Amino acid sequence: MNQMRAPGYWSLLIAAALLLAGCHLSPVTLPAATPPTNGEIEIPFETVAVNESGANIDAHVMREGPQLLLLTSPNQIVSIQDQVNPETWTDLQQVDFQQYAVVALFRGLKPSTNYQTIIERITRQDDRLIVYAQFWEPNPVWESAAAETRPFHLVKIDRSQVPASSVELVLQSYVLTPTPPAR
Repeated sequence: MNQMRAPGYWSLLIAAALLLAGCHLSPVTLPAATPPTNGEIEIPFETVAVNESGANIDAHVMREGPQLLLLTSPNQIVSIQDQVNPETWTDLQQVDFQQYAVVALFRGLKPSTNYQTIIERITRQDDRLIVYAQFWEPNPVWESAAAETRPFHLVKIDRSQVPASSVELVLQSYVLTPTPPAR
């Protein structure tokens, strides 16, 4: 009787292994970025830090909801020191503000892990910097740890791309939730 169960048992194990392998190998398809319109000029950027920061961040300095900042000097980065972890703070201090400006997008307080904030692209239109961002939400099917997090994304852009006059920052964001693979 054990011999009859063995092939079924192994088939079940193999099927489970293939299903798990498919879960890890299946790519997440992101929505296509919309091309710049209305005279927008694409601004290249480089990530300084992207993080789902935890309890080491000073919670009293965080505002509700998204916060978008343009930092153009070392004196300005001091204003966000309490909102980033020590590694990110060190990376920010290395930015050459003669050549670069930093765009900082903070998502605000979230109740669990698996929230992500991703700057997808940045464009300029006259005196406006338009930041397109993805706000990832955890899928309820997948496990998330119950811990307060404060996701953010910091990028640097060439300072010559920052309008000389006063700058209006515009956030264009959309929420994404990963879809679990079909069973």
